[in-house]
This record gives sequence, C-alpha cells and structure tokens, in this order.
Amino acid sequence: MLQEGDVILNVVDSTNLERSLNLTLQLIKRQTPMLIALNLWDEAGHTGVNIDIGKLEKILDLPCIPTVAVTGQGIKDLVLRVPDARTSSYDYDEAERWHDVGNIVEQVQTITHRHHTFLETLGDASIRPRTGIPICIMVLLMMFEIIRYIGEGLITFVLDPFFESIWGPVVLRLSGLLGGEGFLHDLLVGKLTEGSINFGESFGLLTTGLYVPLAAVLPYVFAFYIVLSFLEDSGYLPRLAVLMDTLMHRLGMHGMSIIPMLLGLGCNVPGALATRIIESKRQRFIAATLMAVAVPCMAQLSMVVALAGDHGASALLIIFGSLFIVWVALGYVLNRVLGGESTEILIDIPPYRIPYFPGLVKKIWMRLIWFVREAVPWVLFGVLIINVLYIMGIIAFLAKFTQPLVKGLLGLPPEAVGALVVGFLRKDVAVGMLKPLGLSFTQVIVASVVLTMYFPCVATFTVLLKEFGVLDMLRAAGIMVISALFVGTVLNLILTVL
Repeated sequence: MLQEGDVILNVVDSTNLERSLNLTLQLIKRQTPMLIALNLWDEAGHTGVNIDIGKLEKILDLPCIPTVAVTGQGIKDLVLRVPDARTSSYDYDEAERWHDVGNIVEQVQTITHRHHTFLETLGDASIRPRTGIPICIMVLLMMFEIIRYIGEGLITFVLDPFFESIWGPVVLRLSGLLGGEGFLHDLLVGKLTEGSINFGESFGLLTTGLYVPLAAVLPYVFAFYIVLSFLEDSGYLPRLAVLMDTLMHRLGMHGMSIIPMLLGLGCNVPGALATRIIESKRQRFIAATLMAVAVPCMAQLSMVVALAGDHGASALLIIFGSLFIVWVALGYVLNRVLGGESTEILIDIPPYRIPYFPGLVKKIWMRLIWFVREAVPWVLFGVLIINVLYIMGIIAFLAKFTQPLVKGLLGLPPEAVGALVVGFLRKDVAVGMLKPLGLSFTQVIVASVVLTMYFPCVATFTVLLKEFGVLDMLRAAGIMVISALFVGTVLNLILTVL
C-alpha cells in the first residue's frame, strides 16, 4: 500500500503516543503526503493523557485530527482534511529517532494523576494466572450458558412453531400435489412419517434441507456471534491470548492462536482465515490442523447436542472431553515432530471498554449474513447429493465396501457411511443424518468424535488448500484421517468394555 498509495493516513494510538510516533517518523522519511488520525482520543482523556494538537501539528508539520473510530467522532473532519495532506519538513538523524520521539512527546503530552478504575483493575487481574484462569473459566461457562439459553429459546418459541404451523402445511400441500411419493417428491419433501413431516428426518430439500441450517443451527450461531462480538469489542480476547500463551507454546503455537480456535467454534472457515495473524508458517499449520481436527463449529456443536442429548450429560462430557484430549495430545506431538520454534507473542492489550452498540449490531448482522450465504447452499447441496447417492445405490455400495472398517473398528452400523460421505459437504448435516439410525450410547460418542475429526467440510478444506497449498493440505488431511480412525477405535474398545 505504501508503494501504491498517493496519501498516507497514519492512525496513531493517542493512549500510547511514544510508541506510535516511531512509525510516524519513519513514514515522514518517505516524503509522501500524509495526515495523522489521533485515534482512541476518548480513551486518552479517560486515562489522563492530554495531547496539545496544535503544538504536535507545528512540530511534525502535518495535519493531526483526533478521532474515535468506534463512535465515528472526528471521522468527518478527517475526511474533509484529506486534501490538506502534505509532505513534512520535519527532519532527524536515523540513529537518534527514539531520542526525537521522546523530545516530541515531552513537548506535546501531559499526564495527570488518576486512580485505577474498576475495569482497569479487572483488566490486570485477567492476565495473571492466579486470577485470570478463574475469570477465563467463568467467562467460558457464561458464554456457553448464554448461547444455550438464546439458541434454545429461539428454537422453542420462534422457529419450531414456524416450521410446524406455517411451513409444514405448505410442504404437505406440495406433497399431495406430487402424489406423496416418487423421485421428485423424495428430493423436495423427503419421506413422510405417518403422513406428516419430521423436519429432522424427512431429508428433503424443503424440509430437512431448510430446517437444519435455519432452525437447528442458525439460533446457536446467532447466539455465538453475539457473545464473540462482545468479547472482541470489550478487549477480553487479547487478555485471553496472554493467559493461554504458556499452554499454547507447549502445543507449538503462541497465545494468539487461541483466537482462531474461538472463531472456529462459530465456523471453521473464519477460524482458518484467522490463522493469518500467526507469524510463522509452522505455527499456522499446527493451529489450522488442530482447529480442523478438534474444534467443532457451532453448527456441528448444536447437532451433536441434539444427537447425544438423549443419552444424558455423560455422553456430551465424553465427546467434548475426548476432543479436548485430542487437541492437547496432537498439538504436543506436532510440536515435537515438526521442526522449528514457536515465536514469542507480541500483542497490544487494549483497555477494557463497553462495546459500542451500533457497531456491535452491525458486526453480528454481517456475520449472520455471511453464515446464511455460506451454510444454506451447502446444506441443500449436501441433501441433494445424498438423496441422489441413495437412489443410485452408491451409498449401499460404499456401506458394504467399508463395512469391515466402519463396523469392525468403529462399531458403527453400515448406514453411517452416508453420514461420513456428507460430512465432507457439511458436518452438521452429517450429524443430523445419524439421528434416525437409533445409535447406542457408544455409537453416538464414536460417531460424533469421528465426524468432528476425520475431515474438514468442503468450505474449510478449500480455505486451507488456498492458505497452505496442496502438499501441506494433504499432510493435514492425512493427520486428520489417521487420528480420527485411531481415536474412534480406542473409544469403541474402551466404551464397549465398560
């Protein structure tokens, strides 16, 4: 951008002027027209930092405009002053740059004494292990409780009534027009249960194909994005990264790698893209592989809860406990096997702040639109493909061909092969396909864990392929398949014996 741009907009952190001016002086050397946005102007005032704008403009010979990005304060003035951008006449010797920075700060900045606020005290406590770990556990428990409460509420009181009372009669009417059977009927409506539609099991494009992403998954995704956006905008995530740094280093990464993992809980695709914030290719590979293997997306999580919930909390505890153990053990192994070192974390920790509500709403809305555009087409495509494969007898052939593996090692019924095939398209749909099979306690656990681990959905696969190339993607895929079969076999053996 510096090579191609006509004007440089240098965004400066007003709460940390000394560090920011180091880059500013380097940019001045380029002799490109520039103006400075003194961002976080509100936080500077709250923390007792006062900057003389007129004096700073005079010293640097550049326009300086105070801004608050989250509220839009000063943005209009910044845009209006873009034509005032100019090259600076300020000069310094390169070896004395930090000395010059210190002189400038001393002339333009004054700091008044103030006591720590509650949020600042809480911020300090969030990164100390003794207090930070209990805070982290509390935040995560609250996070999942809020997600469950909002998700279940939307399903129970809004979406299930809509599908049962409004959409159901429309589809039944269509079923009657199609004669209640036949290829087109099964493709659009699916199989009827005693003359009615079971939206979770009918498996038609207009029944299960719409119900899974919109009624079973979207409520939990919506709730997750509310919580995640709040944690992002409040300033907690960087503190979580610092807190997790020691553990993540033992797994071959640094603390910032926890952020792709959290994003992966919403959807693995942005989680995979978020690995770009990690510096080395080795750490990015480990982070992306662990996320794809052991971090189920919220869509899949909701379906796993629906599938295993009938078997009680113990089934869910074993499923998620197994995935956590795999996440730690596989990370430890990859860290030992792959050459290279893990770089140290370098991160700016912002102050805790109350999120700006309009910005929060806009972020949640953008993420929801992205999810609907991403999820619904793939779910419909997955339902279409599996119906065609069933009709052509391909699923039956694959079930027979892979029976020694699926039934022998994993202890699953041959019909589960269809779910494994669809898992490449959408894992949440694949988990939903297991529900009509009447799986036992052991089979539910094994199937859920294997489906989570064995391969990423096609959207995540495409992103990983683009990010890491063919060779590394094949390496990651091999790790996924081998570890999934190994863990599934071990779980089957242990649970069968118990």
